[in-house]
Amino acid sequence: MTRLGIGIAVAALVAVPLALAQPAGVPPTISDYWSWTRLNIDRSTDNPTGAHPQSKDIYINLDPAEIVAAGGQPIVPFPEGTIVVKERNDAGRLLVDRLYMMEKTGGAWVYRVFDRQADGSFRGQDYGTANFCRDCHAAAPTDFVFVQFERR
Repeated sequence: MTRLGIGIAVAALVAVPLALAQPAGVPPTISDYWSWTRLNIDRSTDNPTGAHPQSKDIYINLDPAEIVAAGGQPIVPFPEGTIVVKERNDAGRLLVDRLYMMEKTGGAWVYRVFDRQADGSFRGQDYGTANFCRDCHAAAPTDFVFVQFERR
């Protein structure tokens, strides 16, 4: 490989993570959500008739030690500033087509949804503490979050 070829390859390796780190249209608070703790081990598809039936992965901005006590019990309620991001996967197109976000602010969960646009960016919709989100999530076993951390 020539020096030019090596330079291009190195530039590509550097540019790809940088491009991934800033998905257009999502707030900076979640721009690197995929580097957070993933709650599920395998892609979740266990809710085929619920509000979010497609396959999904769920991430939280806390370390495992902040989520699960030494005895294995969930540590709840989650602290102020906790963010949970659920990415909905479009298996046919092999991409994330929607992001659901919950952020604990002022002791309450605030909900937002980001849909992928034709140009690849995301466009967000704020739902605040919307009843239709909150009422469903109130049935969750751990502080309005359905998926618990799965030990590796």
